[in-house]
Amino acid sequence: MEEITSRPVLDGPDLDAAIAHARAALATLLRAPVGGDQAGHPKAVAEARALLGALLDHRLARAVARMDERNPAVVAAVRADRNEAIAVTAALLYCLPLDDPAWPDVAMTLGRLSYDRYRDAWPDAEPPDPDDLDAGCDLLLRAARYDEADERTILYLVLALRDRRHLMSCPADANALMTWGERLLAFPGAGGLGRAALHDLLELELLDRSESSAPVVPSPRAGYRAA
Repeated sequence: MEEITSRPVLDGPDLDAAIAHARAALATLLRAPVGGDQAGHPKAVAEARALLGALLDHRLARAVARMDERNPAVVAAVRADRNEAIAVTAALLYCLPLDDPAWPDVAMTLGRLSYDRYRDAWPDAEPPDPDDLDAGCDLLLRAARYDEADERTILYLVLALRDRRHLMSCPADANALMTWGERLLAFPGAGGLGRAALHDLLELELLDRSESSAPVVPSPRAGYRAA
């Protein structure tokens, strides 16, 4: 799969054509009988999925960077690319053994795309799906532990953990949020959040943890209350 990341960067009609070709090639492979001469080989299917997923992710990133959120057709197209990229990448990850060198990168991509879908703030978005948040947190955690995580991965992980912590109040997420938040502080730009904003986020988390773990104390007026 290393060849895929070294291909020339495409854009515009060339990128659209490459995606259409990769989509058709994958469909042909999936229709072929497993065990045929070459067409049904699992490695060929994995490579086709990796190529299509990478191309969709590339088009998605470029579209998001310059999209007009007031144009419903553009927003719908971007969402369609993201949904397809998630489906293709999930199928690829499912077939990869955990010791495959590509596993961390594929898991990171799927975790990032899943979290992006969860926090979709564009007009007419579907209600956030907690399964997307779980996928974002769990896959990014596993991918980040495999290797030296980069700044972007850690930023996604911190944001996803923050959101799940607020949704579920899980102690394990609180601990992970503090750990990865401190690692994000090691980068000069703190993932684009800024060091001051990240400090505030972590301080609020510490305050929430101290309040949630505070014991019940007597109240002089009305029996007992939480401190």
